[in-house]
Order: sequence, then C-alpha cells, then structure tokens
Amino acid sequence: MSHINFDFLTESILFGSGLEDKFSALSDYEIEKELNRYREYVISNMGEICREIISDSRKIAVTIESFSERPREELLKQLALYVDVVTISDPLFELTEKKSNSTKVMAEYYGMNSDNTIDREQLVAALKYMKESTILVVCNYVKYIPISYLHEAPMNVPITYDANNFSKSLPQPIMEFLKKNVQVHNTVRMDGGLRVELDKPLTRGTGLFIHFPDCGFKNGEIVQYQESEVVDFDENTRRATFRFFTPDNISQDTFNIWLDQSVNKACLHMYDETFQEVYLASRLNTMYLTQSTLKAQLLSKEMGKQSVDSQIANMALRLDVPVLENSKIADIISIRNDYGESFANFRTELGEKLLHLSNIKDNEQLENELQEVTYAINETYINQINRETRSLIRSLGIETTIATGSLLTNSMMSGNNMLSLIAASVAAIGGIKDTVKLFGDVRERPGYFLWKLNKENKQNKR
Repeated sequence: MSHINFDFLTESILFGSGLEDKFSALSDYEIEKELNRYREYVISNMGEICREIISDSRKIAVTIESFSERPREELLKQLALYVDVVTISDPLFELTEKKSNSTKVMAEYYGMNSDNTIDREQLVAALKYMKESTILVVCNYVKYIPISYLHEAPMNVPITYDANNFSKSLPQPIMEFLKKNVQVHNTVRMDGGLRVELDKPLTRGTGLFIHFPDCGFKNGEIVQYQESEVVDFDENTRRATFRFFTPDNISQDTFNIWLDQSVNKACLHMYDETFQEVYLASRLNTMYLTQSTLKAQLLSKEMGKQSVDSQIANMALRLDVPVLENSKIADIISIRNDYGESFANFRTELGEKLLHLSNIKDNEQLENELQEVTYAINETYINQINRETRSLIRSLGIETTIATGSLLTNSMMSGNNMLSLIAASVAAIGGIKDTVKLFGDVRERPGYFLWKLNKENKQNKR
C-alpha cells in the first residue's frame, strides 16, 4: 500500500500478536527501543510522508485537529463518501515524545511518577486504532501524520520575560477575545500528583490550571508559581547556580501579576498551537477540521473575510445529502472504491469549482456563477447520489439507515458539539512558518472558509 507509517508497522513487533495481552512477553526496554525506532523512522521520512499526503487541488481533503479525541469510526464513515482524503494525527508517534530532564524534575516536584514506565494501556489503544483503520489506509482515504511533533516541549526550558506580562503578545482584539473565554482554577497537591479544584472559586495560591472549556481539557495548562535565588556564583567562569522554589504563601499583588501573566501566556500558546496546525494543513493542501467553536471564531477574526472558494465550499457542504448510518465500514469503503461513481463525481465537481471560481475577479460574474453552481450541484449531483444510494442498498444488501442532512450534522454529533472546516491561505498565517520547517516546502491552497453547523441534529429518516 506504500504508506510510510504502515510500511514500518507491518514489519514491527508493535503490530504483532502481543496487542491482545499488552505485550506481556516484552520488557519496557524492548518496547521503548521499538518506539524509538518508529520515531526515528517517521522523522527521517517526513518529506516522503508529506508528499504522500499532499492532495491534488481538485480533491477535497481534510486534516483533523490533534487537540480533540481521535476521530470516531462514525465520523470517518460519513466523510468517506464525500471527502477524498482525511489526515489524522499519528497516535503512536504521540507516545514517542522524549521527556527532558526538566520535565522529569517537575513531575517529581508535583509528586507524580517520573520514571520511564511504558503506559501499555495507551500504547495498545493507539496501535489498535491504527490497525483497525488499515482498510481506510489501503484505499488512500485515511493518512497519518505526526502533528504532535509541532507541540512537543523543548528539551531545555526557556526562561522568558516580558515588560508587559505578555499582554501585548497578540493583537489586542484577539487577546481580549481569548481572555473572555478562559477559565482558571486552583490546583492542590495530593498523593500521586495534583488535584484541580473545578468546583471551587479561584483564590490566591501557587498552583493554577488554565484552560478554554470549549477546547477540552487536553488544551489546559498547569502553572506553578516559583521564585529563584542564587546559591553559587563563580567569579572566574561567571556562571551562577540558581535554586527555584515555591514559597508557602505569596502576596495578593504578586498573585495578581502572576495570574495575569499566566493567562496571557496561555492565550498566546493556544493561538500559536492552533495556527501551527492550520498552517500545516494549508501546506499539505488540505482543509482543517476543528470541533471547537472558539477556535473557529478565532480563525475567523484573524483571517477575515471569506474568499471565493470559501463561499462555494460553504454552499456545497451545507446541502442536504444522504448519509448511511449504522453501516459497516467495509461496506462504505466498498461503495467508495467499487460503486460510488456519483459520490466521486460530487467530490471532483466540487474540487474543480473551487479552482475555477477562485480565478473570477468580477463580483457580478461571480454571483451568477455561484447561483449556477448551486443549482447544478442540487439538481444533478445530489439527485444522482440519492438514486445511487438507494440502488446500492438494494443490490448489495447492506444493512443501513439513510439519513438526510448536512454532511457533518448526523449521528457522530453529540450534545452541543460543533464541527468547523477552515481552509486558510499560507499568506494569512505566514508568521507560523518557522515552527513547521520540518514538514518541508509543499504546495499551498488559497482561500479560507468557515463552516458553522447548527447545534441541533436535524435528520429525516428514510
């Protein structure tokens, strides 16, 4: 199948029979050695991985954010007939990150385990997820990329200072917007680690948990107040040794300053990490899928007015289309590969329209073209899809239910979750370039669109 990650795994002990008993026959040392081999292999082949992922401009390709939970099978099934390629953060690569000495020291300081014991539960879950997706990888629908590499902690912790407590590190409207959506809680030390006091109001203390509720706890930050003092200074080498420590108490003024600085830095981190992923998606010629309304609003504020391809994609993806529910992934892939001509036509037509309309400069001509495209997709491709879907269900004997609605507003949605697609131009987020040099110089896809979905799950069973 010539997919870089899987070329390694199919020959690795990690894809062997040990999955069922959590590799009981292997020591932590042997597993860690194999994980290190995988990490080195992926990093050394990063250019080829990117080239394998880069989408043809006429195809509809999506990169799913790494911050939320791994995309569930139901989401992948529903996208399979309408999206050409879905790129997912490599869950195994996420487990290969090296812990720096400073990270280990801080873990011990917080009372947490800092040894190198392999978390076999996490390892098996990641491997099973990838192995079960093999059929999706083989047909070039799902591709894995180590997005987590963008967010790995530096081996040496930098000491930073800003005269304005980082309050001006972002444009003021952006900083104010993010600070309105942040929550801060105290942390308390306990046996085995820290407890976040989510059910109590914030009070003066030396430990904080800062997060954006709309983005999930995976985006949260634990912050510990520390002071420093010089314990040794060598006059000859001019080198000093510092001791960092947390005092038992701090004044209210000190707490207020530290709190403001910590929140500002958390906003900056959230902004940077989001745009790193969007920039990478853009350079891979894919759109970016986020489940966070906050991030969608942030991107909208930062990148501004929708472009031409934004309008046409926004229009097309809001159309009511048939979605197969409660069906087997193998049946969906069979339709995609062997029978889904009308679905392929839909994807191809949408991709070609994006290219064609992006070259139109005259507003009146653009408006006329948009109306024609809307009519054509509604009357031709959606009708073809409806006919083909019913015919395939009957002829193949697939057990499924046909639901009608906007593509991403069906059964994989729960509660008030939102999904948003963003296609961003590299020019709009050029400041992030240095953070993704590892991923090479790849093609750009112009344009930006933000697709918001109704929170309510409106379906018509047929």
